[in-house]
Parts: sequence; C-alpha cells; structure tokens
Amino acid sequence: MNDKLELNNITKLYKNVGVKALNNVSATFKMGEITSIAGENGAGKSTLVKIIFGIVSPDSGFIKLNGKEAHIHSSQDAIKHKIGMVFQHFKLIEEFTIAQNIALGRAKKKHLLFTDLEAINNEVQALIDKYEFKLKATTLVKNLSTSDKQIVEILKMLYREAEILIFDEPTASLSEGEAKKLFKTINKLKSKNKCIILITHKLKEIIKLSDKILILRKGNLVGKYQAKDLDQESLAKLMLGDDTLINHDAIHEKLSNETILEFKNVTLKKHYQAQPLLNDINFTVHKGEILGFCAVSGNGKGVLEAVLGGMMKVSSGSIIYNSKDITRLQASELRKNGLAFVPSDRNFYGSALQATLSENLIINKRDSLKQKNKIAKNFISKYNIKGLSHQKMGTLSGGNIQKAIVAREIDNMKDYIVFSNPTWGLDINSTNYIHSKILELKQQKKAIILLSSDLDEIIKLSDNINIIFEGKIAKTFNNNIPVSKKEIGKYMLGKGIK
Repeated sequence: MNDKLELNNITKLYKNVGVKALNNVSATFKMGEITSIAGENGAGKSTLVKIIFGIVSPDSGFIKLNGKEAHIHSSQDAIKHKIGMVFQHFKLIEEFTIAQNIALGRAKKKHLLFTDLEAINNEVQALIDKYEFKLKATTLVKNLSTSDKQIVEILKMLYREAEILIFDEPTASLSEGEAKKLFKTINKLKSKNKCIILITHKLKEIIKLSDKILILRKGNLVGKYQAKDLDQESLAKLMLGDDTLINHDAIHEKLSNETILEFKNVTLKKHYQAQPLLNDINFTVHKGEILGFCAVSGNGKGVLEAVLGGMMKVSSGSIIYNSKDITRLQASELRKNGLAFVPSDRNFYGSALQATLSENLIINKRDSLKQKNKIAKNFISKYNIKGLSHQKMGTLSGGNIQKAIVAREIDNMKDYIVFSNPTWGLDINSTNYIHSKILELKQQKKAIILLSSDLDEIIKLSDNINIIFEGKIAKTFNNNIPVSKKEIGKYMLGKGIK
C-alpha cells in the first residue's frame, strides 16, 4: 500500500496572536485507510487539515502526493489534486436539487449556453447508485435530513473524483442513528480505497472508525498509534498529556417544587405546513433541575431552542417565567427578564467572530466599555480561557470560544439558563469543564434546560429527559431510574409511541 499523502516538517505560526499552531509536523496517509487526528482544542488539528486543503499556507515544510511535491495554495489547487473536505457547516443551496448542488460550477451545457439538467440528473444519480446511497438526484436539498445533507457534501467530493477525503467533526450535528449511518458511509469509502482523514473529539468514534491515530498536543505531533492498540481512557491520557481524567457525575437529588419556567400547551405552526413544528408542548423546569431534551434532527429540538431564545414566536399556548407570562417577549426583552442562552451555533448566534474577545465578553455590560479589558481579564482568568483580550474571537479554538460564551452567559443569568449542544466539537478537557460548570449551576439551585444531540451527555447530566418526536414530547424519563440509550433511541424514532 503506497503512501498517498506525505506531510514534511509542517510549521505554522499565527504571528498576529503569537501562537505556533504547528511545529515541524510530519505524517503519512495511505489509501484504503482511515486516519484520525486527535488532540485537545487548540492542538493544531484544524490548522493541519486546512493546510492540506489549501485554506491555510504553512510557514515552512512541504506536502507530497504520490511521492512528488505538491504546491497547494488554495482549495481549488487541492481539488485539482483530488483532495476534498466536508466542513462542520454544510455549503449547500437549500433551493437547489441534490444534482444542482453537486454539479454547481461543473455543469454540462446544452448547445454551449444552457445547463443540461437531464444529463446532470442522470450523471449524479449514477454516482449515487454507485455508492448505494438511498437518494434521488432531483430531490430539493431543503427537504433532506441533516445526515442526508452530509451525504450530498460527500457526493460533491466524489463528483470531483476526490481520492483524499477530509471529515471535520462529521457527527457534531447528527443524532446517534444518523452517526451510525455516516460510519457505514465512511467505511464504504474506505473499501473503495479512498484515503480518509478524520477529525472528531468523540473518543468512541476515533477508536471505532480509525486504523491509525495521530495525536497532536500544542502544535506538536506527540505520537502515531494503531487504533487497535488503544482504548478511550489511554487515548484521552495521550491527548491530555497526564493521567488526570475528570469525570463529573450528575447528582440526581430530590428536586425543589419551585417552578422557574413552564410551557403550557405550546404549539408552533407555519401557515403553509400541515404538521406543527411544535405540537402541544408541556413541561416545567424547577430550581436545581437539569431538564434534558433530545430528538432526531428535524423533529423539533431546534425549533424549541429558537422559541426558548426568543427567535421564533409560538402560535398558541403560553410560556410562564416566575409566574409572569413571557410568551410574546422579544429576545432582547427575554434577556432583560433573566434568560441566559448558550446556543448550538456558537459562531453565528453566540459570538461576533470579527470582534475582540473582550468585546464579546462585555456585550451585556455596555456601560462598562472603558473597563472592558479589566473585565475581560477577570473572565479569562476565572474561566481559564486561552486567549488575549484584544484577540479576534474568530481566531480562538472552538473550546475557548465556548468557554467565553459560557462565562458571559453565566455572569448575566438570574435563575435559568438554556444550553444547546454545549460541548459540540469540544475536546475532553473542554467538555469536562463545561459539564462541571453546568453541575455547579445545579448546585446553586439554578434551573437548567439542556438540549443535546449527545445521548451520553443527556443521560449523564439530566434529572429528567424529554424525548421529542414529530414536534411532540413522546416520552419523559426520570433519570433517577436507570435508562439505556437503546430505550431513549426507541422513542426518538417513534417506535415506543402508542
């Protein structure tokens, strides 16, 4: 088996913030093999794959493809060298069909002027059938599930004849069932002799999928391992550089009877849709309670997040906060009334990436602009944020962006907070840190709503768990009574509903 891709002494220094993201990293990637790049947030994983895909240029070092030096200065160069990448955030046009998205920019013309839609549809359908995906080329992307949109992104790479496929946090927004479907796809690509490079913070996925694991720590390649020789615990120790593994178990004690937030018969229906997005939702959150919500993508969990954050208004029903009706309040009014909100999309809704870290941290304290650096330094120290107060938010690692958002929201909260996918894309250290903060809030008798696609997280932290299916609460589990992921998954798929 020949080496397909070689990295030789790759070094990258971000001079504006004085961070050496990569330091003399050398590695090889083979055809028909899955290689995971593991490490904490800020270890250099994303920088490394961005260099391979031509988004970032190294300061020194070089890349070889098939034994010859390759000059990759842009994503177009990478595509020409048959390298493809599926990003965390999909780059699809919702109103286009699968075929139109896949052939965009490469479409065949009829009579030199007009796009030959029939030829495109046939060509893309042949590609879909070749890899045995259950999709129709003529389906509109807006009608696809999250996992099927990911398949379309993979098909875009295959349409461009990619031999090296990079996956950046591919299961971050997928349910457990959707993730299993993706694993089958990745293994299918491996069987077709593709070279697969995977970044994921989920240790279980790394061990399960990988043939080989490269471990980065603070920009240095500290080890190359066969996946069969590691388990989750040993992998975590190698990533962290010590033997300290924090494990916070939620304390499911008797809950207070004092209600903080209540949903009464809440329904949200768009006038052009027959099926409500939320359908007669009822729940209460008490002091010191972590109330978990999980669902397969497209069943209403994202809509519930938007309603809780004041971004969507309900059609009927009421939302009561400390005996006050807040159903019709705008997002800004909800904030003034006590809402603290850590959204699932930390980059779009949770932060301003072009603003500085200090500006993001003091956004709730606009009367404190003159003291922003002092306030920011306090947050940075208290929450162990690795960044400088004047540093652009977008240059921080995902874990440090999330720590900054959590710091700001906890500082602003009164008695309840909403967390949506709070550890999405985070390494084990950052995940444990966020979990510890959630449990601290529980001990302080705050009411916590936790929406998550990670069933392990839901089971670990929640006092009660609500399963949403087709916009309804299909089942509520009390976590004092042991519950399995299999049982939860059954209701998520609608199988346990009478």
